[in-house]
Amino acid sequence: MPPRLPLPRTIPLFHNETLDSFLHRLAAANHLPADQLLPLLKIRRTKKTPANMLLEPLAAAAGVRQRALELALPEFLDTDAVATDKPGAIGRPRSALHTAIQRPACRRCTHAAGITMTVTCWTTHDRNVCLRHRLWIGDGIANADEQVDVSRLPDTLRAQRHHRNLVARHGRRWVRSAYLNAHKIYFNWLQQSADPFDLRDTARRILTDGTGNPPSPDLTLTMVFHPQVVALSGLLAGREWEHRAVSTGHVSWLVEQITVRGILLGYVPQDRKDPLVQWVERHFSTHKFVAFHPSRMIYDAFFPRETIPPPHQPGDADPERRWNPFPPYSSC
Repeated sequence: MPPRLPLPRTIPLFHNETLDSFLHRLAAANHLPADQLLPLLKIRRTKKTPANMLLEPLAAAAGVRQRALELALPEFLDTDAVATDKPGAIGRPRSALHTAIQRPACRRCTHAAGITMTVTCWTTHDRNVCLRHRLWIGDGIANADEQVDVSRLPDTLRAQRHHRNLVARHGRRWVRSAYLNAHKIYFNWLQQSADPFDLRDTARRILTDGTGNPPSPDLTLTMVFHPQVVALSGLLAGREWEHRAVSTGHVSWLVEQITVRGILLGYVPQDRKDPLVQWVERHFSTHKFVAFHPSRMIYDAFFPRETIPPPHQPGDADPERRWNPFPPYSSC
């Protein structure tokens, strides 16, 4: 039987921390190798062991209430990756998703919580900047020391707020899909063009990470052009360009908006190999396939939810579900 008394040293909980990160911190606090903690507690964990099987013995060992531990670690909330009515679960990152994102938490947030070790958290695609501490915590960050102070990039700070507003306007499912594709499209464009204003080198001279060093060239580009990627995401996540493309048979309005919104000035696709043109073709094909498929489960397979959804009654409209707007498909 696992001990019912806590280990000699306990650790503070952190919101949305991964189970492995919590176990690592708990073991380190008690001067144990991470791989020896669970055997010492007589807790057997395999790949098929449900996370909830660890909740009671781990809460006892950590000296915390089960409910507090469950609320802190999404693995205890997202056991079956479906809608749940557990308090505190709705809107939390889905750890069971095969594309779920793990990143180091903002190092200044962890220090403020009295934690000196690195904390790895489940997060969502739109959490790229900690606005409280103005640190880049998103794409390209592998450890907390790499987090960059972006105080001198006000457009990047504004883009974080813009990104959050896009999720509220269009739905998280659609902004996430658009953001992942917008990032690929935009950086494909950048690879095909020079940097006439030396933006990368200029930015590296004014940005530093937690060790006082400049960020890598790739990370610098990610942060500098984040506002353009977010703007492109909002354009692709909306339905206006879809309706216009269907009614006119071409994507000239979408191309025009890329320049009008300052995403890429003077943009003109050269041929069908342009990354945006190829994405539009895939976008239409995917939606048509999903609309024709008899099973609605295919919808969630192609457009997975990033967070745990609220429960809803059979027959209720799903606010994040929308079908292809092209005739004869239904739209919502």
